[in-house]
Amino acid sequence: MNRRHVIDFMRLTATSLAAELAQLRLTGPRAWLCAETVGAVICAVVMADVFHLKERWWVALSAYTIVRAHFGASIIRCVERIVGTAIGAACGFAVAAIAIHNAWTFALVLGLIAAVGLYWMIGSKRGYSWILGTVTALMVVSQAASEPSLGVFALTRVADVAVGVTSALLMVALFELISRMRRGVVAKNQASASFVQGKTEQGSLPQESPGSTIRKLRTFQAMQGAICIGALSAVDYCHPIPSFAQALVSIVAVLFVPLPALLQSDDQRVVFVRMLNRMLGCAFAALIAIALLPLIGNFSVLCAMALAGGVWIASHVQTGSSATSYIGTQFGIGFIMVFVQDQAWSTDASAAERRLAGMLIGLISLAVVMSIASAIRRYMAVSPGRVA
Repeated sequence: MNRRHVIDFMRLTATSLAAELAQLRLTGPRAWLCAETVGAVICAVVMADVFHLKERWWVALSAYTIVRAHFGASIIRCVERIVGTAIGAACGFAVAAIAIHNAWTFALVLGLIAAVGLYWMIGSKRGYSWILGTVTALMVVSQAASEPSLGVFALTRVADVAVGVTSALLMVALFELISRMRRGVVAKNQASASFVQGKTEQGSLPQESPGSTIRKLRTFQAMQGAICIGALSAVDYCHPIPSFAQALVSIVAVLFVPLPALLQSDDQRVVFVRMLNRMLGCAFAALIAIALLPLIGNFSVLCAMALAGGVWIASHVQTGSSATSYIGTQFGIGFIMVFVQDQAWSTDASAAERRLAGMLIGLISLAVVMSIASAIRRYMAVSPGRVA
């Protein structure tokens, strides 16, 4: 992306966000879905406290990402998240012993996990399971050298997700029951039709797209992710990176672009836009949440109310224009990441700041790799004879 593209993107984003926030309401179909999402997140935090889970923010994130406009889509997403997490945890644990020998094997194993996961998640009908499996495997392997009991760590990741999706499922079922009692299932489905994300992040694939083009796009995305994650892994092995796991998650999440979008436009530009959206959404959320923490203190009721407000706004923006939908998603993730502290409500945001730093390191590293890859592609396009 050049300077003009960035300026156009920022202008469109600002205009679209202003339009979406102007439509913010406490009643109506979008408000119903916002309330459902808030309920799922609050329920997840409460359940995490009941089961004394340390990573409360990951439990809350699991609930936040599950809620969809249609009951069936939410159920499918629940199953995909828990299955993907369980398989990823098992695979990560299985290969962790190989990875920790030295920096080269550490980088190679993590790079291969990223490559395989990215290749198969892009365009897959089960892309959500693939991305959860990939990031979970990366998280487990990345902690192999520092965790005294890696098996417990892997099982805890599965438990966090299980509690989160169960909380979301309970809330979704409750709202579905209330919806059927008050308006009927048809009315709810019509009211929620504006929600831009369906059962899968990928959508249907264009029928005319040749298989070779699709394979090239998937391979290119996987290659960029593998190189970036492999390089960062080698650095982390020698000099630990703050919240290294979050850096890995950010790289995979940004590269997980719906295949139709990759086919219809410049694939690198789509990824850069996705990267900017993630940075903007998380940055806005972090600034607001960090400013709120000292004001509300350690009062759990005030913390819950502030969390509910942030998630409500995130859900509202997420269900609006396609120009701002991903920013809304990332705003919610960033708000939860900062606001939901480990083990208890607290004004200490140091852990969350480390996670945000890890995310930023991952995105900057990916931007560098993508810029180099784009330069190589341009060189090959104008100098085919030299390459041959």
